[in-house]
Amino acid sequence: MIKIKVPATSANLGPGFDVLGVAFSMYNMFGFERADHFEMVDFQGRYSNPHHNLVCSSYKKVFDYLKMNAYPVKIYMLDQEVPTSRGLGSSATCIVAGVLAAKHFLKDKVSYDECFQIATAIEGHPDNIAPAMFGGLIASYKANDTYKPVRYDVSADLKFNLLVPNFELQTSKARSVLPKELSYADITHNASRVANIPYAFSKGDLEMIVDLLDDKAHEPYRMPLIKDSTEIKKLAHEKGYAFAISGAGPTLLVISKEDIGHTFDSFTDFKVYKLTIAHDGAVIE
Repeated sequence: MIKIKVPATSANLGPGFDVLGVAFSMYNMFGFERADHFEMVDFQGRYSNPHHNLVCSSYKKVFDYLKMNAYPVKIYMLDQEVPTSRGLGSSATCIVAGVLAAKHFLKDKVSYDECFQIATAIEGHPDNIAPAMFGGLIASYKANDTYKPVRYDVSADLKFNLLVPNFELQTSKARSVLPKELSYADITHNASRVANIPYAFSKGDLEMIVDLLDDKAHEPYRMPLIKDSTEIKKLAHEKGYAFAISGAGPTLLVISKEDIGHTFDSFTDFKVYKLTIAHDGAVIE
């Protein structure tokens, strides 16, 4: 059996809508072994239909890309730290695990970059896929139908706190509230901030990060969908911490330079995870 560990990711980082993402030290672990037919087993030993599973369908996409019949495998969900429908890239962990398992069994028939392109095509955008595969802070762009990930350093002085709620928010609902158009003023506002986020993260300039994570494209429209988010943002800024919605939400990201202690304990629907950057991205063991 091979084991593939894929980190959680936080996408957007405020104004970096569908472009920026960062990987954190929270993981889903999957196991794969060659078999006579496809099987899927969860971490409680329960079998399910592999043909309706994102890990399995992503695995098969690599073989489709090569115009080959997929090698049957037995897929195990060995550990699940990344909660679903919380804006932490749980679907990206499934996609990345599937394509990298296919790469392993296919040996040299497909490259890592080809797997990245396939995984991004499945997800629809690279903001979660790129950091899940490459680790760290990634800014991605598209040129000639090819996605290009660019990795940046993140200062060890920054502390990342994820406030994960006990309620879900479907990405489709979070997307449905977004405006169809933005003004030039809002576009300029966001572009000026996205351009400087990698610098601020690399230098650990928290005061600058607080300013740069101010978004005009999606957060104002998604905040009403997330209980207590306005109050949490206000408290974070009062403490001098940076704030962003993680992905489409409802998880909230608070960045500090100090241990936040019990600052957000009064928000009982949220559990605070104090995480570090996952520098390696997905790992095959």
